[in-house]
Amino acid sequence: MNRGCFIHAFWLVIALAAFAIGRFTVGTSSEDAPTVVDLSLQSTGPAGPGGLLQRQAADAESPVSAETLPIGAITALTEADIETIAKDAFSDPNPLKRELAFAKLLDGLTAENAAKIREQMRAGGANGDQWRLFQYAWGAVDGPGAIAAAGEIEREDRRRGAISNALSGWASADPQQAIDWLGQLEEEDQRRYQDELVSGLADGDLNLATTYVGELVDAGDRRAPDLMGIVAGEQIRKGGPVAAASWAERLPDSNAKGAALDRVANAYVDEDPATAARWAAQFANEDYGARVIEEVGDEWAERDPASAVSWLESLDESQGKQEGFASALGEWARRDPTAASQYLVDMPASELKDVAVNGFASRLAWEDPQSAIAWAESIQSNEMRVEALTRVGQAYFRRDRNAAIEWLGASGLPEAAQQRILESRGRRRG
Repeated sequence: MNRGCFIHAFWLVIALAAFAIGRFTVGTSSEDAPTVVDLSLQSTGPAGPGGLLQRQAADAESPVSAETLPIGAITALTEADIETIAKDAFSDPNPLKRELAFAKLLDGLTAENAAKIREQMRAGGANGDQWRLFQYAWGAVDGPGAIAAAGEIEREDRRRGAISNALSGWASADPQQAIDWLGQLEEEDQRRYQDELVSGLADGDLNLATTYVGELVDAGDRRAPDLMGIVAGEQIRKGGPVAAASWAERLPDSNAKGAALDRVANAYVDEDPATAARWAAQFANEDYGARVIEEVGDEWAERDPASAVSWLESLDESQGKQEGFASALGEWARRDPTAASQYLVDMPASELKDVAVNGFASRLAWEDPQSAIAWAESIQSNEMRVEALTRVGQAYFRRDRNAAIEWLGASGLPEAAQQRILESRGRRRG
């Protein structure tokens, strides 16, 4: 799960925890006067509104309890508060209470008490997800302090992870300072943490994140398409695929726009394949649109391959149509190889049929390599036939090494293609 999705999923868990604890910790002080602990979530993020909680002055001297402290009840957690709540966060046998107590630690986190919370997390054996959330929350309330603390971690992978999460939190709360900090790093480090910066910007301000990545597009940054895909993901989460589609359409034409449309297409097909297909068709003849058509064709084919192929047939000839056909026939081969093969038998010879057979054979190779070889050999284009046989051979080699080597000797494939097959490694990928 990516960092942004993790943050949002965590808060959903906390909301459910609050509901469950509120539901199942109802006591009765009298027959007609039930006592219910108010655990409603009032904060909007890991650090709550403004990063602080509001505490009643009368209770300032006594430690709070994780079970009875509503989120939004205090201005800042004292050391005694932290110790009390941390005990519940890491020791309570009820996992929902642990999650809610941990949320309260983050909700009361400030620049002044972050180190104390970190100390309690170490003592309590906090897990990796909790550390990521803590570093994000610390970055949101004190970016420079969180980054400095992360930089002191000895183990490189943990140090980089902590910096990444702190930077995301910092960018969500104080984007310009976070951008300026990243800009002072060496180019390699800038690229290492760029994803996290953009994720944080998108958490805080989607328009700002779009503008930032757009400037990278104008500067010719090769990673801009991937970064725009991150922004698209947050657009989808916040507004849904239809709103995200409208946003992506307004982006300047570029590969980054194609990446955004691709990400949107994936979510749009999940919601409404036919409508998503009609929307995607407008990009069929654009250079950046190939991946959009391919994505819709592939995702729709996972659900209804015949409908996906019928839609692809209706499009004008384009790179996207060809890539979509290859993906769709691959999915069809997975779901119903008999129906897919019959479709190919009935399909007249053409470049598009070669592409479709290529996709079909590549997927079939994992289940029936000998049949896949027969299909690949029927491809008319010599270049595509060699390409298809090479991919089929690689799957065959991973599935049955000895049989693949015996076939390879009589395959007639060029030496370079044979070498690629013999050098293939790794576990099966379907």
